[in-house]
Amino acid sequence: MKEIIAWLFIWLGTNTYLNTDHPQPTVLLMPQEEMNALYFQDNDHEPDSLHGLYNKDTDTIILPDDWNKDDPFEMSVLVHELVHYLQDINEMKFQCTQEMEKDAWPIQQNFLKKVYDYDWNYDALWYTLISNCTDPFNF
Repeated sequence: MKEIIAWLFIWLGTNTYLNTDHPQPTVLLMPQEEMNALYFQDNDHEPDSLHGLYNKDTDTIILPDDWNKDDPFEMSVLVHELVHYLQDINEMKFQCTQEMEKDAWPIQQNFLKKVYDYDWNYDALWYTLISNCTDPFNF
């Protein structure tokens, strides 16, 4: 994993504004059920909707225990979580946690296109909702 992260730090440092001159984060592989319990707690969720997460308190990236480095999308999930780690370690300021997604999703998309020639087009409305601090249901 250290070699993969080193390569991704080089890619992120070359293709984004993020400073990657930092120690590597801890990466844990965890069963999907445990990841879901950690992130969602008692809330309803789709069983396999969580692909990865970053814990700011421990500088730890958590991926499913069946994470596959040979799968382009799963590699892009690691890129996404590394963006969050670098945002945190670089002490970038955000009005809310959701704002951290404003860069993570486009960087993930760019990684998939540049490295794998994979077109990943996420829903623009959904992206807007998850990357802003406002409550879309409170008018």
